[in-house]
Amino acid sequence: MSSQRGLTLIKDMDDKMIDDLKKKIKGKVLLQENLGRHTTFRIGGPADLWVEPHDPKELKKALLFAKENKTPFVVVGGGSNLLVSDSGIKGMVIHLGSPHFKDMSAKGGTVTAGAGSSIASLVRFCCNEGLTGMESLVGIPGTLGGALYMNAGGSSNPIFKNIGEFVSSVKVMDHSGNIRTIKRDRIEFGYRKSNLSSCIILQVVFKLEKGDKEVLNSSCSKFLTMKRQKQALDVPSAGCVFKNPEGFQFTCGQMIDMLGLKGKKVGGAEISEKHGNFIVNRKGATAEDVKGLIDFVKSKVKENYNIDLELEIKVM
Repeated sequence: MSSQRGLTLIKDMDDKMIDDLKKKIKGKVLLQENLGRHTTFRIGGPADLWVEPHDPKELKKALLFAKENKTPFVVVGGGSNLLVSDSGIKGMVIHLGSPHFKDMSAKGGTVTAGAGSSIASLVRFCCNEGLTGMESLVGIPGTLGGALYMNAGGSSNPIFKNIGEFVSSVKVMDHSGNIRTIKRDRIEFGYRKSNLSSCIILQVVFKLEKGDKEVLNSSCSKFLTMKRQKQALDVPSAGCVFKNPEGFQFTCGQMIDMLGLKGKKVGGAEISEKHGNFIVNRKGATAEDVKGLIDFVKSKVKENYNIDLELEIKVM
């Protein structure tokens, strides 16, 4: 996700300014778009302006529009790691959802994929190409760009890989619309973080090993079955809410389970009975409901373990 702060909001713009933007952007330009439709939590108020550029040239035009009008902007992917405020997002929300940003190709052991590609489609593509490494990422929602920003993947169990392990290079755009390629030795990946947050990811190149297609597809099925048994994948959520504390003997999910907090509700939000580190939208949850549960869990963990939990999800 990328952001830029400013003073002028979309409501301050006249119709001519919006019409001018629509002439520059072939993709979608929508006013007051409901962000609950674009997050896996199914929570969030409206975006003043929702823009889906057709290609990098249009993306640059959108960025320049934001800069010229001192308009704040954010770039979102599949909305799988976000909790959006009930009042929505002021300014421009950019989504790389056009086919141009979803292109994928393979050559030898190299896979090139657009930032708008879903992780599900990327894993499936790699397996069908007989390229191994990505199988444990199956079941992760959202898009490649967002997954790379936070180095999505496993944590305490070494059989679950992190996506950053396979990156060869990344093509990015800065907030002025300039494009450059960052080689792997200049990229820093950590636990649910990277040093890519100051730019907009356009395309990623992965280096993978050859494998047997049937074995890879079977492995994907096994990983997906494991996740479905332990994670709340059938109810709207944003995945794991908290980062596991470094060097501690218990994961967040284990601590929450041992404290007997599973099933705790605030409004329509609930701590999952399947996985303690998941908060699910059980029935019409609001962002405030989720924040209430987050604060409740943090206070209980602090009281019992003297640990200050850090959020894995992004609150906007």
